[in-house]
Amino acid sequence: MRNVMMSVSRGTAIASAAAAFVAGPQIAGAQERQKIRFCGVPTDDLTPIFWGVKNGTYAKAGLDVEFVPMSSGTTATQAVIAGTYEIGKGSSVAALIAHLKGIPVVIVGNGILWEQTNKWSLGLVRKDEPWKTGADLNNKTIAGTALGDLLTLGIRGWVDQNGGDSKTIKWVEIPNSIAGEALIAGRIDVCQLMEPQLHAALATGKVRIFAPFLDSIAPYYALTIYMARPDWANANKATVERFVKTTYELASFTNTHPADTIELTAATLKMPVEIFKTMTRVHAATTSDPALTQPVIDMAAKYGSLSRAFPAKEVYFSG
Repeated sequence: MRNVMMSVSRGTAIASAAAAFVAGPQIAGAQERQKIRFCGVPTDDLTPIFWGVKNGTYAKAGLDVEFVPMSSGTTATQAVIAGTYEIGKGSSVAALIAHLKGIPVVIVGNGILWEQTNKWSLGLVRKDEPWKTGADLNNKTIAGTALGDLLTLGIRGWVDQNGGDSKTIKWVEIPNSIAGEALIAGRIDVCQLMEPQLHAALATGKVRIFAPFLDSIAPYYALTIYMARPDWANANKATVERFVKTTYELASFTNTHPADTIELTAATLKMPVEIFKTMTRVHAATTSDPALTQPVIDMAAKYGSLSRAFPAKEVYFSG
């Protein structure tokens, strides 16, 4: 497979399309571009970032964006708070917890979206299990990537909303990458997988879809956010605005042209192109509306991941 990390041009057609969809600020070539080191876990939801870096869209907007891969959202959040990198992608829950603790972090943009019409993460059980309701999951052993994160909050909410009692769940922390194997082996009863692990697990024929757990939080909301230190954001307001505006323009294109980004994203994530052709691709936000984070705040406060609920706009950068 051709390494598109070294050369992202897929021919004149793709280059022309990319140039046509973004009409961002044109900066004179002699002017020095503003450096932004953007850190985060490399996943499909960062396709707009990958696309913009490699096709020169950020450069045309006067930005020198460098993507720095991280091992986890928590690590990315810590790196941004420490001032190691300017902007990062992380779990909205982690940023919200930091905000309530007075730790210097602000949300500068919304990241990955959950949409009822685009289910890229689903709850699974073994194929022969007859379970259908929340009550069927009482006292079951369920995997979570981290207790109190959005995936576990979604499961708890769904169980309680569908006749069960989430307090009876026995939680086991297992990475998303191996949760499917644990389910098939019978070490756990339920797990929730994201793409591409979701597609791979279903392809075995040994598991089935049980429920869209994340629907329990809301039909439409942001799961991840782009964050920065408030002191850096305030000192670089124009840069922040330009980065967010350009990223949303990129997302508007990549959300609606998934076939054009398959090779780039597959190569960046070091995954087979064939997987991206069949799995459900995620969509990235195109607005910084705080309302996209409010359902997360309310659910996290309900189940104790946050000490209290608060208006989402409190944690968003206003300049």
